[in-house]
Amino acid sequence: MRKFLAKESAKWKEGGSWRLPSVCYTLEHKLAFLEREHYLSGHYSFRGILHDMDKPFCYLNPLFKDEKKIQEFHRKHSCHHAGCAKTNKLEHLIEMYIDWDCAALTKPDKPLNAFETLVHFYPGLIHVMLPVCLVFEVESVKAEIFLHSWHYLGNWKKHNMNIYDEVKSIVYDIMRNFPKSVEEIEAIKQSYQQKPRIMECSPTEIFVLMLLKQKENLNIEIDFAKALSLVSGVYARLAKQDCFVCMPEDVHQGVSGHHYKEIKDCPYKDDAEM
Repeated sequence: MRKFLAKESAKWKEGGSWRLPSVCYTLEHKLAFLEREHYLSGHYSFRGILHDMDKPFCYLNPLFKDEKKIQEFHRKHSCHHAGCAKTNKLEHLIEMYIDWDCAALTKPDKPLNAFETLVHFYPGLIHVMLPVCLVFEVESVKAEIFLHSWHYLGNWKKHNMNIYDEVKSIVYDIMRNFPKSVEEIEAIKQSYQQKPRIMECSPTEIFVLMLLKQKENLNIEIDFAKALSLVSGVYARLAKQDCFVCMPEDVHQGVSGHHYKEIKDCPYKDDAEM
């Protein structure tokens, strides 16, 4: 199905017919989104099923005559897009992460994983999205990444170092403020339930809430001591560098496809369960 949709979406042309190709691309992207959602979280959420479904209806509606305006409207009013005023739940950050993560499956010219997308294009969201990256793919948070040569991150050393320092600082902040007891973990959970405004949470709180969400989604127990150890390991590796360095294209793995039923092993799972 995705191959058929990709073939049809490739018929899109600047200044030419765009409605049907854009619908096909959106559906192709949606299938990739659901594939990655299941792989990372072990299930298909209601939000995932409805992901981007406004766009095909707008593309096919003759009242909408400008493709770019449809996309602008979508980004402005969709909680999983940066800049939307309604982004206030953990689920919105999860949807945002998967939206970035799956893009490489449908856009061969954009091979970035979610962490690389974050540091390239959304540095203003590092404090809220880095904890999500650490939970879903801790191995992706590192100094050696794919760097676009045309982007500031790839060709402006000072900008690169500033973004790198922020990433390193937030990882350290999570490590330093990590809850020391079950009571502290429960307090973070209760605080968010009473006032679910995720953009106001600290990086440590978002990291803990993400771990609890994975516990619920995957039906596993989380080893919080292991979580602290893994984050400490990330910081130790980041501390060896002062900037991001370019990983060669032939080494960069990006986001690879997998069987639609496959579920990623959670590195924070309590081994005592096994």
